[in-house]
Amino acid sequence: MDSFAEGLLHEDKLKDTQDSLITMIFGVGAAVAAFPPVMDLCVSFLGRKGAVIAGGAIFCLGSGLQALACNMTMMLMGRVIAGFSVGLLSGNAPVYTSEIAPPKLRGALVTGFQFAITVGIMLAFLLALVLEDVEKPYGGWRWVIAAQIVPGLLLVFGGMVMPGSPRYLVAQGKPNEALKMLLKLRTLKDVRVELAQILQEHEAESATHTSWGEFLSGDNLKLLGIGVSIQLLQQLCGMNAFMYDGPLIFNKLFGSEHAGRLFTLVSGVVNIFATIPGLFLVDRYGRTLLMKWSAIGMMICSAVLASVGDVCFQEMGASKETLLLAEGTATVAICGFILNFAYGWGGMAWVYCAEMFPQKHRTKGVAATTDANWVGNILIAFLPPIMFANWGFNTFWLFVGTNCLCFFCAVSLPETKEGTKALRRSLRCLMIGCIQLKWMTNLRS
Repeated sequence: MDSFAEGLLHEDKLKDTQDSLITMIFGVGAAVAAFPPVMDLCVSFLGRKGAVIAGGAIFCLGSGLQALACNMTMMLMGRVIAGFSVGLLSGNAPVYTSEIAPPKLRGALVTGFQFAITVGIMLAFLLALVLEDVEKPYGGWRWVIAAQIVPGLLLVFGGMVMPGSPRYLVAQGKPNEALKMLLKLRTLKDVRVELAQILQEHEAESATHTSWGEFLSGDNLKLLGIGVSIQLLQQLCGMNAFMYDGPLIFNKLFGSEHAGRLFTLVSGVVNIFATIPGLFLVDRYGRTLLMKWSAIGMMICSAVLASVGDVCFQEMGASKETLLLAEGTATVAICGFILNFAYGWGGMAWVYCAEMFPQKHRTKGVAATTDANWVGNILIAFLPPIMFANWGFNTFWLFVGTNCLCFFCAVSLPETKEGTKALRRSLRCLMIGCIQLKWMTNLRS
């Protein structure tokens, strides 16, 4: 926005390096919060519910600093603080959701985390589009950032009435409180079965001492490697290049800054509606199948964008008809890329990582994978503006390669969809065991 340069840079034009720094520094704050020892300390001290509330409060502080910023230093401080909040939230919200969700709906509800992100992105794009020309009494960019305080406050006060995580409460030695929470979330029959299963899992896991050395060894280390790879690839596949630099890309396509900002709204709508199929398909067809087709679709769309940009936009003297065809093809390819990301890698990465670790290592494991996500976010925030300035649309050949890696990663992953069926079978066995134990106790007395 023009008002951003006037209000923060004192009429200077925003440089590519400044653009990259402002975007990247947010990811730095998030990566610090998601760093496993930091996340483990926060969750141990505050609990999952408390960490969500604290995240909302910290976010309000960061947003306030950004909205009132009068120089670059104050803006960057606000970005780091807000980033810390989002790192804390992104490492807890999917796990919290998976721990309170009924097993048969776990995949769909954790995918809802990604759906909610897409709704927030679209609302932010829409607000920025409405306020882009506001200059008095305060620049439109300040109002856009200040508006973030509203969902931050809703998260704080909404968090106060959220139920606690039953699994977390059992892990903290509070089975009675866990029972009360389950009674709020389940039918009586489901509560008895699920609490017995949670207690059995906790007792089995408590038999061995939980330490960082144990976490970083054996099967846990393999799981960690899988999770880190998934989250890094989710960022490096190229989606956030559109989210962060969409206006720049469309400005190159159509030669209009307004068209660039209008694209953000269109992409936000596509992102939302394309996420919905994943909500219904994840528990029916599995996580890895959606990830495979998602990667193939993104790879094809990236190749189309690279080819169209390289052939049509860099050629001197291309006809008007050729340019119009190229613009239409590129627009369809961008929307196709967003669509394929939304139903697959966008949500499945969070679902997979939220349910792959055992309970005693879940906080550390999800923190580590979330941290990898934010490290990838830092790279994708800093490098694309510079690459687009130097390579143009040839940048998308790089995303063809990363999406090829996404496909091979998805092919090699074991499917976790059947985990819910296996869980139900083990619960039936557990119920039979509990009935037999109760019968034997009564017989003995």
